[in-house]
Amino acid sequence: MSMKVLHIIDSGGLYGAEVVLLNLVTEQVKQGLEPIIASIGEKGIAEKPLETEATMRGFRIEKFRMTPGPNYMGALKMLKFARKEGVDILHSHGYKGNILFGLMPKRIRRIPMVTTIHGWTSTGNGFGRMRLYEWLDSKSLRLMDTVVLVSEAMKSHSRLRCLNQSRVHVIHNGIPIQDHAHPHLPTFPPSDAADLDPHILSFCRGGYTIGAIGRLSTEKGYRYLIEALVLLIDEGIDAQLVIMGEGYERDYLKGLVAQFELTNRVMLSGYREDAKQYLPYFNVFVISSLTEGLPITLLEAMHARTPVVATEVGGIPEVLEQDRAGLLIEPCKPDAIAIAIRRLHCDKELANELKSGAYHRVTIRYASNTMALGYIDIYNALIDDARARQEIGLRSDLG
Repeated sequence: MSMKVLHIIDSGGLYGAEVVLLNLVTEQVKQGLEPIIASIGEKGIAEKPLETEATMRGFRIEKFRMTPGPNYMGALKMLKFARKEGVDILHSHGYKGNILFGLMPKRIRRIPMVTTIHGWTSTGNGFGRMRLYEWLDSKSLRLMDTVVLVSEAMKSHSRLRCLNQSRVHVIHNGIPIQDHAHPHLPTFPPSDAADLDPHILSFCRGGYTIGAIGRLSTEKGYRYLIEALVLLIDEGIDAQLVIMGEGYERDYLKGLVAQFELTNRVMLSGYREDAKQYLPYFNVFVISSLTEGLPITLLEAMHARTPVVATEVGGIPEVLEQDRAGLLIEPCKPDAIAIAIRRLHCDKELANELKSGAYHRVTIRYASNTMALGYIDIYNALIDDARARQEIGLRSDLG
């Protein structure tokens, strides 16, 4: 009998966690599982990017619209759906699903539950709505059957130290590796760019292009990347910057670009569903984040053989093998970003060594089929444990 998995997510776009989920569902379908995506959203939202993409790929997706906050009536509606469908595993991808189901008494939920912690976005010490949700999230993790982290480094996070470590597992994010079986590296940039935005491609061909992909939010550290660009230009390097993403910091970043008179040097291209297809057109890919789990864009850049500069946060040092597959820098340091980019700009041999090493590493260790097999092992263990406890309960009742 096939295993049914209900993936629960409240997505804000088609970013890291969403791409990981789509990669996982793709592999689960190949492996004979029956995954269903439960997409949470506020009332009035017609379609989310994740829902559109999942439908295009032929995946089963169910929309659950509800009022914001801990809406437990909405959670019960989803639980009723799961029971009707005969779901074997609930799999949460984010704080919303964790809070709705993790804080629910197990005698009510009954279905085994696993959550994947893709990372946290809050970076300050203040008290806001997101920090409140993350605090509730950390409380819910104590009641989960299994907690999956996307990197070993996350184990040291203060919110996770209090957990029973026997219930904590690490499964690295993965991407599809089409070229894994072939000894020869692909040629980049690709010759066929018909589906890509010609304005972005024209911009990328105009100079030494620094690329970044992600939501425009504080924790991504884009202000430091823009300041690093100023330093590079002052040194006489014909550098320019493309940031692909959307978010609440757009106006702030536009103001910063205007302040430094970089209008012709910086492109805020907006959200792009096909962002990874532009990676081969970047001379260097930069992650300037203050906090991360294991960014999927990092793996995609490595697979595209684009040299990487990234902050040493979350699982990034582990992936980049401490500078063997990319250059690591301290967060919040524009001068460090500029120095690393300058090294790659001036030393083509170093850039080639790093991108070749990165390509080899990502194909061996970070394939999506490997990620999916890790989750199957966890699912099976949870189902076996649930059946064993049920049998013990029945024997107790009969005795």
